[in-house]
Amino acid sequence: MMKLHFITTLSEKIGLLLDGEQCLDIFIEREIQKASYRSVYLGKVRNIDESMEAAFIDIGEEKVAFLPKRMIPFVPRGDKLSSYLQEGKRLLVQISKEAYQDKGPQVTADIAIAGQHLVFLPIANKITASRKLPESMQRHWKNIVAKELQNGEGIIIRTNVESAEEETICKELWYLRSQWTNLLDSASKAEAPVLLWQPPLVPNQMLNDYQNKSFDDITFDDPKICQAMQQLYPNQAANMRVSKQRHRFAGKHINQWLVEAIQPEVRKQDGMVLTVEETAALSVIDIDSHAFKSRQNKAMTTFQMNKRAVVYAVEEIRKRNMSGMIMIDFLKMKPKEEQVIIQLLNKCLREDPVQTKVFEFTALGLLEMTRKRERIGLLQLLTDRTSAYRTPLSNASIAYQLQRELVELERQVEAVLIVMESAVYPCFHQQNFSYQLDVYYHIDETISGYQLLRAGSQTLINEYMKQHPEIVIDKFS
Repeated sequence: MMKLHFITTLSEKIGLLLDGEQCLDIFIEREIQKASYRSVYLGKVRNIDESMEAAFIDIGEEKVAFLPKRMIPFVPRGDKLSSYLQEGKRLLVQISKEAYQDKGPQVTADIAIAGQHLVFLPIANKITASRKLPESMQRHWKNIVAKELQNGEGIIIRTNVESAEEETICKELWYLRSQWTNLLDSASKAEAPVLLWQPPLVPNQMLNDYQNKSFDDITFDDPKICQAMQQLYPNQAANMRVSKQRHRFAGKHINQWLVEAIQPEVRKQDGMVLTVEETAALSVIDIDSHAFKSRQNKAMTTFQMNKRAVVYAVEEIRKRNMSGMIMIDFLKMKPKEEQVIIQLLNKCLREDPVQTKVFEFTALGLLEMTRKRERIGLLQLLTDRTSAYRTPLSNASIAYQLQRELVELERQVEAVLIVMESAVYPCFHQQNFSYQLDVYYHIDETISGYQLLRAGSQTLINEYMKQHPEIVIDKFS
């Protein structure tokens, strides 16, 4: 049973895609995130590097953005970039890849505004259609859309146009064009560099990515968001509802889902074990079968294990949002069986909204593939590898966990007393979230993360403070 669950009322917004008890994808959006995927900026050209065929754009964030020449529609392939861009020039750009490790974000000047059936390309001057559509249908919709486009405009026709009405498509095109007009108007009044538009990742972009899937249930913790999404995605509206169970799904708390999703070792019920290692250069998934149980002969068992491992590997790739170069170390098998595994992998990846490409097995028996880097990976988002903490989670992730725990206590107690590490405090404080209970805290460097010291009545907290005058206790305002 395919289900989508959205938590949108807190500082950290989360979307969870579940198939039964298996997590297939996780979207996370934080208020402090900058330069997120598909955001549009009015940038300023910092400098141009002809040898790299790229420009560096100041978008007003900590790191400058990288703009490859190939992602500037108005610059012909054989011309110099400096003939069209000069230092200090204002330019509308869109985030195509979020910042990764020490690299700044990558941007494109080919702005794309995504709708339910179309992707509007205001300056691309081209019409393309999803390859999943039959050729006759591609031609049909290209002819219809071409009549509605104005000079220089372009369109990408999405797969779910198949069941749409012509009037609906035309209205959507007009709406997307109006969004572009509003962006131009905002840019004309703004001073570069500045963020002009940041589409909500959760739930909007996640629903957009999965709008063609069939869901048994789509839950929200906010009635207003649920109503808005029902209007935006009427084809999914019947399955959307507001749920009182805000943080627990398929028998697990959201905190548990997140922590499990970044563990390096994944143990399956059939005995298969996957070890996932992500580095800056590449990611490796190792398949271990020492505990796998089967009554078939050894050769057949190995092949069957590899087929199962394909499904498990794709689940981890999507859930963790792994990107860049990925290598999968399958169990040793025959060349004919390797080709079957490649075909099966490609089939499983069709469900992945992120562009991927599968190559061949190397001489060492490793299967190579690449996955487009768009959003920040789950491991990088949730952890801080430079930290000396005993927990794998970053200070920010710990602070978001604490917020969820406090919200769950709001209807049960009047006040709480928390002890936390000093590094967690600023992350918790900057959330600027209003609680319906009094939150007291004190700093203690001997603990890891935070601990809930007292929870109950205000009198309980007051008595504790009287009994421990030596402890400096403060209150969140």
